[in-house]
Amino acid sequence: MMPDETLSHTAVEELLSYNSRLLERHKRLRTFRLFTDGTLEDDDKRNVMFRCVQVFARHFQTMLFARQLHCEDPTYRSLFMRHLREEAGHDEVLSKQRGRADELWDPIMEGSAAWFIRCMSALDNIDKMAVMHLVLESSGAYMGSVCGPAMRRFNGSQYFELHDEVDQSHVAMAIEPLRRQSVETIARVRTLIEQAWRVLDTWIDRVAALVLGEIPSSLYAAI
Repeated sequence: MMPDETLSHTAVEELLSYNSRLLERHKRLRTFRLFTDGTLEDDDKRNVMFRCVQVFARHFQTMLFARQLHCEDPTYRSLFMRHLREEAGHDEVLSKQRGRADELWDPIMEGSAAWFIRCMSALDNIDKMAVMHLVLESSGAYMGSVCGPAMRRFNGSQYFELHDEVDQSHVAMAIEPLRRQSVETIARVRTLIEQAWRVLDTWIDRVAALVLGEIPSSLYAAI
């Protein structure tokens, strides 16, 4: 390798290592424990969980289409389209399994989703790829591995297990494009994925608060 290539390769490896540490922090969120600790045996809590997941599933589709709409580079457009084809309609998989498509509206979830949708609309292609594949898909792969088996008895496993199957390959889609970036770009991406994990952690933890009834009802009182 040339000196610049060596520096770039090292920067990417450090970025991936940093992302792995942020993922490990993400895995410790209490929301994931709700799938296995008996909380969802309660019908009302389980319904809230499914309504929250339905929100995420719908917004994720919007993120995919927003990224496609705002991409002009043929190379990235092809990669993004491949990903879109593999993910399209997953929100409908969940609603069909549930036999309903109702959602729970919450300002924190909506604000978090809006942040990600803006990323897919406004950022450079490599930034979009990092947020989508290193952050969202990494979380999805973990969610599928943890939640799918636990959800079989609640008639909701297909959506989660679907992500367990495909999201690991989707994470890997970002690696080669990242290796072609400059050290300066990798540094920018590092800051961005840290922000993305913080937003996603906030969103996912909000789900636990909603499921467990920790949001004061006074916040939703009629004005």
